[in-house]
Amino acid sequence: MATPNREQSTYGKTNLIDDVTASTQGYSRRQVAEIVDATLKAITDKVRSGQNVTVTGFGTFRRTEHAARRGANIRTRLPINIPAHSTVRFTPGSELKAAVSGRTAPRRSDQGVQQRERGQSSTRR
Repeated sequence: MATPNREQSTYGKTNLIDDVTASTQGYSRRQVAEIVDATLKAITDKVRSGQNVTVTGFGTFRRTEHAARRGANIRTRLPINIPAHSTVRFTPGSELKAAVSGRTAPRRSDQGVQQRERGQSSTRR
């Protein structure tokens, strides 16, 4: 069974830089590339140091630790030791999930207005 995303073309960093350059005025492609690179480096550095990076509405990047464990070599089926390691996780935000699923996500400011209209307090007691 094929993965649906593998059938689609890849959208890479170059495409992102081109699209951001096209949608902004007054910034050259080189300036946008420097901004994208600096943003990705900042996210990488913070996650590497153990901090969570949350881009509101888009998602959260976080570092996770995996303990050392015993596994099996899939070719020989002999037991092997898998060392402890770190990896990064991404949890999508509500606006990204809504955009991917084709629905609109209520904005945080709209949620507060809706709660007040229904007579609900926006603070927990």
